[in-house]
Amino acid sequence: MTGRRRDRGAVVILGGYGAVAREVADLLAARIPGRVVVAGRDGDRAAALASRYGGALVPRRVRVDHPDEVIPAIAAARVVVMAVETANPVVARMCLTRGIHYVDVSASAEVLASIERLDPLARRHWAGAVLSVGLAPGVTNLLARYCVDRLPGATAVDITVSLGLNGDHGADSLRWTVDNLVAGRSEAGPRAGSGARRVRLAGTGPVTAYPFPFSDQVTLTRTLGVPTTTRLRFESELMTRLVFGLRSAGFFARFQGARRRRVLDAVLSRTRLGTDRFAVQAEAADRDGRRVSAAATGRGECRATAAVVAEVVGALHEGRVDPGVHHLEQLGSPDQLLAGLRRYGLMLHGIPG
Repeated sequence: MTGRRRDRGAVVILGGYGAVAREVADLLAARIPGRVVVAGRDGDRAAALASRYGGALVPRRVRVDHPDEVIPAIAAARVVVMAVETANPVVARMCLTRGIHYVDVSASAEVLASIERLDPLARRHWAGAVLSVGLAPGVTNLLARYCVDRLPGATAVDITVSLGLNGDHGADSLRWTVDNLVAGRSEAGPRAGSGARRVRLAGTGPVTAYPFPFSDQVTLTRTLGVPTTTRLRFESELMTRLVFGLRSAGFFARFQGARRRRVLDAVLSRTRLGTDRFAVQAEAADRDGRRVSAAATGRGECRATAAVVAEVVGALHEGRVDPGVHHLEQLGSPDQLLAGLRRYGLMLHGIPG
């Protein structure tokens, strides 16, 4: 990071005992023991998590929608990881105003856009904020950037996200998926009319994936200057066709309202079919039919998200990110970050090394 440097301090994980946050804490505890704070509204749950690490984690009770609790909790932080989708722009502003680096794992395009607008504030206070940190968005952004870098004349990017139904999805991720099934939205990118697509997925073979409003397609269309569409499938081809067939038929629209959505959340959270394997793949194409693709496969979505967070926190903690608000693909060449993810068990396809 150029300019002023903060004294090395703590990493505070807000939402610190959630599915993703637990994995982040586990990875960071070994890297900076005693300086990782797990914070959430249930102090007992935070303490229970910390007790497993023999002092490597510090518990703290913090309600993220109460500024009077957040401000003292982040006072000694060098980096704050926002691992819950509650008051994200408010917390980001509190961090950046104080010169504290900020990492957000939110998948909502609206949330990320609201934090992007804090870029002048971040630069003014010599703080870095990194968004689109996770699997999708996150690894998908890096793969798309990798492909476009190798096909400068690319005119389209297609991203495929394949998820196992027995995975560690996390409450916010499941809620986001349910919300978008209920709303019936198919895509958030600019390529209107992009429908289901047959894809040869790394490690799997030909599969069918359906447009879904992941935030990466909005971000990448702007940052890479290439129209991008992201599609979703599940590990089971039969379940994929069933879910998207029901959505087309308007079945999920019946679950409007908080009570009905909670019922759908509960049903889907208990659906444990197949494995916890995932695959994410990006393919860039140009007008002449040339194509470049790259993919990452592994097990455990939350663990993969945590691996990306750990790499980003390391870069911020060590002063390797310039001031301002950045999406993951804007941190420079994706090669170093992708290579770092191999250490956490991600398999890369179409990428040497």
